[in-house]
Amino acid sequence: MNANLALLESAVMFAMAGSVLALSTYVTLWTGLLSFATVSFAAIGAFTSTWMASHSGISWPLATLGGMVTGALTGLLVGYLFRRLSSHWLALATVALVLITQVLVVNLGFTGGAFGKVVPYKLTFWQMLLVLIIVCVVLVLLTRSKFGMAAAATREDPRVAAALGIPVQRVYLTAFAISGGIGAIGGTMEASQLSFINSDTFYVNLAVTAVASVVLGGAFYWLGSIVGAVVFTGLPVYINQYVSNGQEIVNGILLVAIIIWLPGGLIDPMRWQRGRDRRRQRGSPAAQAGQPLPAGGPAGGPAGGPAGGPAGGPAGAPTLERTE
Repeated sequence: MNANLALLESAVMFAMAGSVLALSTYVTLWTGLLSFATVSFAAIGAFTSTWMASHSGISWPLATLGGMVTGALTGLLVGYLFRRLSSHWLALATVALVLITQVLVVNLGFTGGAFGKVVPYKLTFWQMLLVLIIVCVVLVLLTRSKFGMAAAATREDPRVAAALGIPVQRVYLTAFAISGGIGAIGGTMEASQLSFINSDTFYVNLAVTAVASVVLGGAFYWLGSIVGAVVFTGLPVYINQYVSNGQEIVNGILLVAIIIWLPGGLIDPMRWQRGRDRRRQRGSPAAQAGQPLPAGGPAGGPAGGPAGGPAGGPAGAPTLERTE
């Protein structure tokens, strides 16, 4: 195979693994929780699937399934333990969890300890793509489910969501369980491409990359996590050929640019909706006639009220006019 083509294929396969890890982080951000626990879930999935495949001789799909179940149960436990934390406290707690996971990997026997483990399976390009598609389909179904609506409402304002009857704590627990399962799958994919894993494979820098991928791509839509992961894990592979530490340079420049000019990320449906609204207003008869459009309200009606009526009042209601 051509060297450039082989490099491209390797970059795409690592990007697919990074996409699944970013989607795991996206699920908790979906509910408004910033969590770095994806790395711990990935480590659990990778070492569990590696141990199962090495000692039981089972195929990688069953080993991956075992890792996914273990990761989901771990996510449920983490969500229960951290259920009262929020904001920066939750972020710090999950960073501590990553550090604890590294210590456990070094000291537990089935992980290979400080020597690590050789991964007995190797996923092909099409197998990686199939796994990514399955994860995306699951997220699409979740978006259209009751959980998706509850997660979005909880992210906007947990107190209002609770007042509307949404079980906020249950939403958080479900998000951590889903994030744990998806993160474990991402860990098995990452391990497959590395062929060898140890305590340094899953560390804080991988968690930062996953969060940055979500922020870069767009935290309000699951597709943004994939776009961000492709940029963060695919593009630097080529940059490193010409510039040492190219990945860090590219990641830093991209993050600064996105924060300044595209705070909603590359994939931002809200920004697209605002753009459509502006184009619709510019194409309205009033705008074409040169008449100013009312700020914030529909064409032909005052701001905040329906067409033909005062702001906040019914159409046709009497108004008080100031007389000189």
